[in-house]
Amino acid sequence: YMASPISMKMLDNGHILMKTSCSSFFYNSQVNNLQGWLEVPEECEGMVAHYMNHGQYDVDADGVVTAMADYLSDVVPQGDGMDVVIFDIDETALSNLPYYQRHRYGCERFVHAIFSEWVEEGIAPVIASVLRLYKELQAGKWGVILMTGRTERQRNITTQNLLAAGYDSWTSLILRSPEDEGTPAAAYKIKKRLELQEKGYRIWASLGDQWSDLTGPAAGNRTFKLPNPMYFIA
Repeated sequence: YMASPISMKMLDNGHILMKTSCSSFFYNSQVNNLQGWLEVPEECEGMVAHYMNHGQYDVDADGVVTAMADYLSDVVPQGDGMDVVIFDIDETALSNLPYYQRHRYGCERFVHAIFSEWVEEGIAPVIASVLRLYKELQAGKWGVILMTGRTERQRNITTQNLLAAGYDSWTSLILRSPEDEGTPAAAYKIKKRLELQEKGYRIWASLGDQWSDLTGPAAGNRTFKLPNPMYFIA
């Protein structure tokens, strides 16, 4: 699958202009034209590293958060605790950038067991703009539901990590139960959102870094996607 963006390289006197093809990979991966990719192209590691480490990611994340705050500012929660927004956790509430810095920014094929060891450390840093939005929403009487592909076995360490990062008083923290393990991310999240809706929650918006966080029913009137050029989850 990865042959597609790399085959679109521009040639200049026989020299490959890597910047062009990596920019194309970056753009198409984020707008969901490019699906199912398993690793970042080798040639694009430097571009992704620069994007994540030198400020542009933070600027773009701030822009997403601002857009979501602007949308929700026109909605007045009823005050019964049932008006909610949904936040993803990994690369949304928390950043796994330290892990990906050690694993070539997604150029290495993802190994779940190795990533789980990182999760168990419980030291994922906060994405500051998302925490700021979280606090603003709570002050505005919104409920925030945290929904993650992490498993129930990781509930305690995930809770500790979230609290240490500054999150508290969430409406609910939803993790994969054993019966949901193996279910594709999009189908799992749709199932959980529909369950919330059946309980009477009014879901106004969803925030996540993957399209699988945001597609399908009950994701809210608006969805907001944070950038993540390091990996793709279907």
